[in-house]
Amino acid sequence: MGRKLLLRALVAVVVLLVVLAGIEGVSSAWLMAQEIRAIRPTENFRQARYDTLLGWVGLPNLHIANNYGPGIHLTTNADGMRIHRPVSAALAPGTRRAICSGDSFAFGSGVADDQTMCAYLESELPGLETLNMAQRGFGIDQAYLWYRRDGARYTHQLHLFAFIWADFERMAVTSFTGYSKPILKLRDGRLVTENVPVPRWSATTKAYEVQNILMRSRLFELARRPSDQSDAANLRRVDAQVWNVAEAVFLDLARLNAERHSQLVLVYLPNLVEFDAGPHDVRRARLEQFSKRTGIPLVDLTPDLRAVPRDSLDWLFITANQIPVRGSAGHYSPRGNHWAAERLAVHLRDLPAVSAILSPSAAVAPVGPSASGRDP
Repeated sequence: MGRKLLLRALVAVVVLLVVLAGIEGVSSAWLMAQEIRAIRPTENFRQARYDTLLGWVGLPNLHIANNYGPGIHLTTNADGMRIHRPVSAALAPGTRRAICSGDSFAFGSGVADDQTMCAYLESELPGLETLNMAQRGFGIDQAYLWYRRDGARYTHQLHLFAFIWADFERMAVTSFTGYSKPILKLRDGRLVTENVPVPRWSATTKAYEVQNILMRSRLFELARRPSDQSDAANLRRVDAQVWNVAEAVFLDLARLNAERHSQLVLVYLPNLVEFDAGPHDVRRARLEQFSKRTGIPLVDLTPDLRAVPRDSLDWLFITANQIPVRGSAGHYSPRGNHWAAERLAVHLRDLPAVSAILSPSAAVAPVGPSASGRDP
């Protein structure tokens, strides 16, 4: 009798588990179907235009009130660069300008026009005017190509070329979230641009979104786990493909800036996953060695981030439930952008080449277009 009761109990448990698994599966499938139905272009591509060289660039003369929430506006100039006030190509006598290149971290995804790292630099370095020439989704390659093509239009004495770890990974591919982009290669020691003219956007972008939703399902995750490479192995694989190209980009940027009477500074922006030591430190060490070998200044804010108390990190980064615009979570919050500008300003003052530019007595040389403005 006891055995029969035990057997019935086991059968009941198994049936219950099967029913629950079925409900879980149906629920997951329904939620995925709802996500697929709701697919629309990400924030970046709703506010960008197709570009034959870059893949995409910001829409010109754009002003979207409350883009990221109440009072959090998004504004661009005639060239699609984010601005927090009117900007002209020329500079007033005695004024100095810094151009900020980069991706969505430098662009300021999730924050207002005057809350980006680039905008905050003006209050940290009085007398310096800034122009935000960053674009969401850009890799090191696209940020370089945009500056090479259009940077000389704006007089500047300082070029802050900012990037995160993922910008190296973006150099290794010909599309980002389903949108085509150029790719740089080294040929006989020269940088060449491939996949141009960049293919126009197409329905493949929706296919990418559908694939991305499916890949987040637990079934795919379970099937993928045994073959996943470690983060360190993936980083080594990417660097083997793009590192020499990145170094060539940095060297050419230094040359371009010298021709334009401007000082280049490489800026490494850490994200939340780099608060603890990890495989990205190998890449950071390699960047430091490159800087020492070439003399190109590098500011790495990772040690500054690791000096922040762990319980303060939520103040520096946008959490998933804070901003309604998809793609903003994980970026610097307004306070995080202010922190980055403050720490960056401290390091810039310590660089002799930059402190000379920031000095009130420094001569301001004009910058104009040159033959080097052609695309590689």
